[in-house]
Amino acid sequence: MLEIAFWGLVGLVLIGPLFMNIVGPFIVWRTQRIPTIVQFELVSDEDFFERCTEGVPYFDEQMIDAGFVVVGNSSLHDSHTDTWFRVYWHAQLKLAGTVVGISATNQPDLTYCEFSQKFSDGRWLNVSNSNRPEAYPALPIKQSFQFPEVQVVEQLLSLHAQLRQRLKGGLQPVDYQAEQGFAEITAFLREESDALLDKGLVKPEIDADGKRSLTLYGAFVMTWRSVWPGRAIVAALKRRGARRAVARG
Repeated sequence: MLEIAFWGLVGLVLIGPLFMNIVGPFIVWRTQRIPTIVQFELVSDEDFFERCTEGVPYFDEQMIDAGFVVVGNSSLHDSHTDTWFRVYWHAQLKLAGTVVGISATNQPDLTYCEFSQKFSDGRWLNVSNSNRPEAYPALPIKQSFQFPEVQVVEQLLSLHAQLRQRLKGGLQPVDYQAEQGFAEITAFLREESDALLDKGLVKPEIDADGKRSLTLYGAFVMTWRSVWPGRAIVAALKRRGARRAVARG
């Protein structure tokens, strides 16, 4: 009797993950679309801070203290997720910064800081302290590293500087004028979508909302990266890779 109860309990525990890994990709395939052509609308500071996640002001204050100027606020929304982000630029470092707040269905709010720098080879170097794995697999247009244990902007900046020195060598960063607003982000999202297309993760057609549908293969890849156990495995590998990249420097 105890053995039957035990295996019954194990079955109940596994039902959720099995459903999400087997059935979940088909739901994602039918419902999710990838932003490709995005027209960002600026959000006023008052509206932004009223609606963003609670952790955003913590990083915003540190970004200003570190010498970044605010480019603007905007947001992205889909059926499951509301993403609020505040973009910054550091003219001396030629470095873009973003504070992101995400509210998603059935998940706790997430707030993180990210630094992004584009170089003359056309690739980006991104460093963040997000504790969730990226939705997309590795793409040739960028190198990204995550340090979720680092909650101080200056420390995250130092890690970006170390990785830049080791990985980019003599390559020059691409300058960006803050008055251009979200133009660079718009261009990057299109480039990212095209890179996903090259990997067979999205369909080539762009709908009236400027989005691409996932292929079934893309739905499986992105679902497995976002649910257990794939999410835990990807997160652990990303953290180990980030630590090793810094250690080798």
